[in-house]
Amino acid sequence: MSKVNWVFGIMLFLLSSSILSCNREERSSTGQISYSVNPDQLQKVIPVVADEFYRGVGTVKSKNTAQLSSKIMGYISEIKVKEGDLVNAGDLLIVLTSKETEARLEAAHNTLLEIERNLREAEAAEAEAQAQLQLAEVTFRRFEELNQRGSVSLQEFDQAKANYDVAQARRKRTEEARSSLEARKKQIIANLEEAKTFYNYTRIKAPFAGLITQKIVAEGDLASPGSPLLVIEDNHHYQLEVFIDESQVSKIKTGEIIEVEIDASGEGKIKGKVSEIIPQVDPVTRTFLVKVDLPLLPSIKSGMFGKAYFPVGKRTCILVPREALLECGQLSSLFIVNPQGQVERRLVKSGKEYDGKIEILSGLDIGETIVVRDIFKVKEGCRVGKKS
Repeated sequence: MSKVNWVFGIMLFLLSSSILSCNREERSSTGQISYSVNPDQLQKVIPVVADEFYRGVGTVKSKNTAQLSSKIMGYISEIKVKEGDLVNAGDLLIVLTSKETEARLEAAHNTLLEIERNLREAEAAEAEAQAQLQLAEVTFRRFEELNQRGSVSLQEFDQAKANYDVAQARRKRTEEARSSLEARKKQIIANLEEAKTFYNYTRIKAPFAGLITQKIVAEGDLASPGSPLLVIEDNHHYQLEVFIDESQVSKIKTGEIIEVEIDASGEGKIKGKVSEIIPQVDPVTRTFLVKVDLPLLPSIKSGMFGKAYFPVGKRTCILVPREALLECGQLSSLFIVNPQGQVERRLVKSGKEYDGKIEILSGLDIGETIVVRDIFKVKEGCRVGKKS
């Protein structure tokens, strides 16, 4: 025998031995096979009642997003944030320069200072007039008593009365002047508050805590009323917005807890809560928009693709453990125990996954027995149990 033929014979022998052998397969002294598939590796196929799910796909969006814009005309003098920055409610984001607004504020402030000074002078004049009125009144009352007793001349009495009347008139004029100035001050204060409001429009602040997702302008740009400047989103409350076929929407209830998958987050399946079903159907796609609240996870970002699984009923099916399924490309198979007690490999068609178990659509019947553990140690032809 040539060397090549000898090597080929050895390889053929080893290959044949590998194909025909079972895990831990040995031969006894009488030449019989020692069986290696233990009964605890097996499971009988029984029907299972499982939840039926409708899968909807959608996009993660913030529950609260705001596009900040200017309310006045002005040049952007400073931008204090950039895209990706986290901000708190009330943080200063953009500063505008508006000469007209600044001048209006300064004028209102100066006018208020002037009216306050005039008001102080009016109050002093009123106090002085009040004191003179009190003195004139006391003097007049005395002269009135003396006049009744005939102790003063008529001219002196008339002079005292005239002084009293003049003091009363002066007191009334100073009171009216003060009241007029107070009314004027209220109007100026209102003007000042309006000027402050317009000045505050030059300070663009964050309406809520969140994430800056878009910066639309640059320093030096002219901002006009209504022109967008920044976009901020609430990064603590995200939702998955999915479109549901109109035939399934009646089976979905607000408030129910469902399973959600955001593949890019790497979190696997997470729990979500149906928060809103928009009561309007899209006439083109015949779908309803459903919003699902997501848990607060740092890995979830706006714009991510997601899947939501809505329970829509129950049905009977065949489920096998995922570890029992052998997969090779697009082919799936199971190790089945045939009526002769031997293991054979059978192609099956798999379906959805349910909590670590795979639905078998065809190729497997109820009542059959399959190998569910240590399948990579099992080979076709092995028998179940040990021969006595």
